[in-house]
Amino acid sequence: MPRLTRETLRNGAIGGVIGAAFGFVPLILLVAPLLGGGVAGYLEREDAKRGLVAGAVAGVVMAALSTVVTGVILFTRFGELPVGPGTPLAGLGIAALLSFAATLGQVLVSSIGGALGGLLAGARPPEGVADEGHERRWDVVVGSLVAGVLTFAVVTLVVAVVLEAFIWLSLLVALPIGFIAGAATAILGYRYFTRSPDSTVNWRGVGIGVVAVVVVFALLLGGVYALGQQRAEQTEESTYEYEVTIATNQTLTNATFYVPVPESNGDTKLGEQFLDDVQYSRETPAVRGHDADPARVNFTYELVETNHGRMLAIHADRIEVHRVYYREVENETMGWREPIPEAQYDPSNPSMGAVDDGTSRFTVTATSEERIDTAEPFGTEPLLTPQFNRTQVECRYGQRERHRCFEYDTRVYATYEAPEDTAVYVSAQLAGRNEWIAGEWASNEYRERAHTELLGPGRGWYFVQGELEVGSGRYRS
Repeated sequence: MPRLTRETLRNGAIGGVIGAAFGFVPLILLVAPLLGGGVAGYLEREDAKRGLVAGAVAGVVMAALSTVVTGVILFTRFGELPVGPGTPLAGLGIAALLSFAATLGQVLVSSIGGALGGLLAGARPPEGVADEGHERRWDVVVGSLVAGVLTFAVVTLVVAVVLEAFIWLSLLVALPIGFIAGAATAILGYRYFTRSPDSTVNWRGVGIGVVAVVVVFALLLGGVYALGQQRAEQTEESTYEYEVTIATNQTLTNATFYVPVPESNGDTKLGEQFLDDVQYSRETPAVRGHDADPARVNFTYELVETNHGRMLAIHADRIEVHRVYYREVENETMGWREPIPEAQYDPSNPSMGAVDDGTSRFTVTATSEERIDTAEPFGTEPLLTPQFNRTQVECRYGQRERHRCFEYDTRVYATYEAPEDTAVYVSAQLAGRNEWIAGEWASNEYRERAHTELLGPGRGWYFVQGELEVGSGRYRS
């Protein structure tokens, strides 16, 4: 075991201070322990073993400095450290364990950096010895750097993909691991090809160690990847959601609407489920004191055959709409809407407004036992029908290989009695979605919407343009 000398302590302290300073630099902080340990090992100027010890000292110094700086920041911010009679012991214990684990990891990485720094220093000629036999071979330098960069890229990518199912922003974990692997490859390669005949480094042992590390690392990553895929399979959910919206700013009577219904190869399961399990909701004005639970409209639903194909029919004898006038009230911490009489309402006053409760939504959700084909739903998944003249168009955003957008023609039927200045909005929306956990919830989907705004009384059939978007989101393969 190498002896802990005064020079080693000094070099470790210098490396620790430098590493702690790097810890405040964005992105560089991810590899600060490796850099601090590397500086300590290089200053040791002996071998990998001595460098490892100096790197470990640097890691301890960095951990101590981090603890002191964190304590000062907490004391300055809160006036006292967050420890006292009311502090939960369980939470404090968990925090202490996590802090201890972080310290061990920091010391370990710093030790690796120290060993690499010691190896790199070993490529220099000894003090007082001429530079003969230690000429810098630039082909070796460039080759080592290229090998290090390639190793960094490959390891970072592989680790990020493997950890994706467990850690949100797995790249932040993969980057320091890839940097360590790349630095080790570059330094070991450079040190090996510039070794002197009297080199004392046991390269056979180094090679065996490197192979062992690679094999263990590969097995570990393979196991983690398998667990990640299993977790993704277990958490994956595939669902369809069909939603119809009818919004009016004035009362309607004898209202009947025909809207597009999801269909796949003549099958309208979602439409049939709509008849039995539809979830009805009505928007209510967010005004203090207003009735948040208005009388339920007696809607009826059925599937009907029309000249344009099967459609969903929604009927109501009367859709009563109430308008609420309000003004914005604010104090130093919050604001709210306060109702006012219609006579006091001034449309030119920006602090006043008017809202109504004329928006009704009808939603049905179904679970699929199989993964939904969200990239190619044509002929296999339900789509809103009727559809005519479907044409591919350029997507507004999110251009990807699977991501495509379409427009098509469809129809909506609406008859109702209402004043001439009535505005009625009608829409039908469908989405098919796959979701799973990959560090966070990830998903892909296809979605479509056909909507229109009508003015005055309803007069029958209306031409409507629909929008379809497929292949949106992330895909596991």
